[in-house]
Amino acid sequence: MKGGARGQVGGRGKQRPVVHRMKSDGMPDMTPEEKKASIPALIGSVFVPFLIGFGLAHIVWYGGDTDIYRVIIAELALKNQHWVYFAAVVFGRTIAFLNFYPAMMWKSQIMRGKSGNLRANPFIYKMIGDNPLPNKIVFEDEGDIGAYNRANRSTHHMVENFGVFVIGLYMAGTVFGPPMFVLTCFFCIGRIMHQVGYTTKYGGHGIGFTISLLSTLITEGLLFIVALKGFGVNY
Repeated sequence: MKGGARGQVGGRGKQRPVVHRMKSDGMPDMTPEEKKASIPALIGSVFVPFLIGFGLAHIVWYGGDTDIYRVIIAELALKNQHWVYFAAVVFGRTIAFLNFYPAMMWKSQIMRGKSGNLRANPFIYKMIGDNPLPNKIVFEDEGDIGAYNRANRSTHHMVENFGVFVIGLYMAGTVFGPPMFVLTCFFCIGRIMHQVGYTTKYGGHGIGFTISLLSTLITEGLLFIVALKGFGVNY
């Protein structure tokens, strides 16, 4: 559908609805002003959530049996295992970068934040060979097939992100057993809500995403606490 890219004020002061232009190949017709890519924003997206998770992890540290945590960490440090916990944090932030980079640096170049179900597509395809059509190829996004596609996209999204949670489940669980059980329950609930919510429409997965993300970030925060305490950082 082609139309004006901006809303305009009508004669009676009413705001006309915004009509976003689309290119003939089916993709959004992005203006230079709409294309946004920011390296500082990318860096912030990688590290600010981690700092939030690190802060929330101290609820576990101070609210649990801190003396037992210290004893276990001291035993790990004697074997230099705190370096492995630090490595897990580096691994987790690498996963975060690998997920944010395409979304923040390139997805914003080809589709809008309000592009709806189109944003569920991790890839945009084209035809090749003799006499290919110029139209881009994306997921079917309507009806039962659309729900099926987005449900599978949710599984794919989990695989993209859950690496650090899987290793943290054991590593952080070695020190913070009961809290990791609770975090795992929240992670699982979040992922179920993510998948079921995604079947309704793009955006329906938001609450589930937040719950599972916070569970992962707190797990990373616990891993970082073990690393810091192993290195002798006291506060």
